[in-house]
Amino acid sequence: MNGRSIAIVGGGFAGVGAAVMLRRAGHEDVTVFEKGERVGGVWSHNTYPGAACDVPSHLYEFSFAPNRWSRRFAPQAEIQAYVEGVARRFGVLDRVRTRTEVRSAAWDEQRGRWRLETNAGSHEVDVLLTACGQLSVPKKPALPGLERFAGPAFHTAEWRHDVDLNGKRVAVVGAGCSAIQVVPAIQPDVAQVDVYQRSPGWTIPKGDYAYPDWAHTLFKRFRAVRRLDRAIVFGGMELGALAMTRQRWLLPAFRAIGRRQINKAIADPGLRRKVTPSDELGCKRVMLTDEWYPTLTEPNVELIDAGIEAVTPTGIRDRTGVERRADVLVLATGFKTHGFVAPMEVSGSGGRSLAAEWGEVPRAYLGLSVPGFPNMFLLYGPNTNGGTGSVIYTIEAGVGHVLAALEELERAEAARIEIRREAAESFDRELRAALEGTVWHTGCTSWYVDENGNDPNQWPWLWSTYRRRTAGLEPGAYALSAAPVDAATLG
Repeated sequence: MNGRSIAIVGGGFAGVGAAVMLRRAGHEDVTVFEKGERVGGVWSHNTYPGAACDVPSHLYEFSFAPNRWSRRFAPQAEIQAYVEGVARRFGVLDRVRTRTEVRSAAWDEQRGRWRLETNAGSHEVDVLLTACGQLSVPKKPALPGLERFAGPAFHTAEWRHDVDLNGKRVAVVGAGCSAIQVVPAIQPDVAQVDVYQRSPGWTIPKGDYAYPDWAHTLFKRFRAVRRLDRAIVFGGMELGALAMTRQRWLLPAFRAIGRRQINKAIADPGLRRKVTPSDELGCKRVMLTDEWYPTLTEPNVELIDAGIEAVTPTGIRDRTGVERRADVLVLATGFKTHGFVAPMEVSGSGGRSLAAEWGEVPRAYLGLSVPGFPNMFLLYGPNTNGGTGSVIYTIEAGVGHVLAALEELERAEAARIEIRREAAESFDRELRAALEGTVWHTGCTSWYVDENGNDPNQWPWLWSTYRRRTAGLEPGAYALSAAPVDAATLG
């Protein structure tokens, strides 16, 4: 049994998965810090109507914990129950400290340990894993007059279940992944829903359906069928990743599918124009939906693409001067995705902050390791997102790399492991060069790329490549030591 103490910040899929995989590998001294009331992360916080996954269920699960899903694409409540069930089943639920926010983490050079300051006191560990996620901090737009709106106004990630929408006029700001789920879910109950769209995104059919009894029986009796389904889904995701990165000649076929979906559902040429993207498919997150376009044709739904001039006490005024009344304002405006560990403050060797190390662009070797921050690994860190694929697959691969690093510490009888600066910089140059040829750098505005054209989010290769590159430690990439060292000697 390994005696190293490990702290994991975040109790979502990454935190729970890491705790389980660490324990299965013999690491018993593991503590998960979760600021919310329960594990689940994004699936615990996002309880808005219609919330569901856009990755088929058999790929959106841990490979070591297959589940009996009710649908092809699982809804939020079922995913939340799955995360909690995995934590309970593998005995890590009692390792989670809920309602405990880690405010800072600092590397103690003399002691060779991480010191965490939380709202419940201090905690020292040998190894730190951050599992904060990229979709954990809601992004609220600076709309003029928003604070003067007289009715309820809330973000989709902070849904007000005490607000009854029946018979109300609802304004939804945003037309992305959250909006295409919320609007169809509330449309039958509200008097009017006005959707304020900044720019349209590409969609493809979701093909969602409830699994019939015979399918459940098949999956249960023949596990190879479940594995085959997972493999087929993964193969389709890899094809999409290939189209968005190295083989962009594949994209016209996907665009044709998207245009056909629009034309099939919408007859009005004006509405077709509003929802048809002008940028490249995949430049923004491709959305899977069967309900979005039919919902936009309903008589109590209006799509506004004129832009928002101001929020008034009783509604929203667009840039043409038209004001539409609203009783409730819903912000479907996404998340602050470039913080990675925010609002936690992290300080490494010599007291240097992670924010200072990153400067304008977060960077990490394989999205996991940062020079100057020994015994620390980021899960779902910089450049480990993608236009396709399953985050769960990525998380498992990342934790596998962490386990390899911890095994190397044991083998070398060392106390400290840190990525060498030259290895991190070499990887970053390789990654930035690869990103230049992808769809995410074709000029559109998305949450992937910042205002300066930097992309701290996307992985520019196949996901099988990520699994392969994280499977072990590249010779010479990491420095190991048995005692505190001068940070200037590394790299």
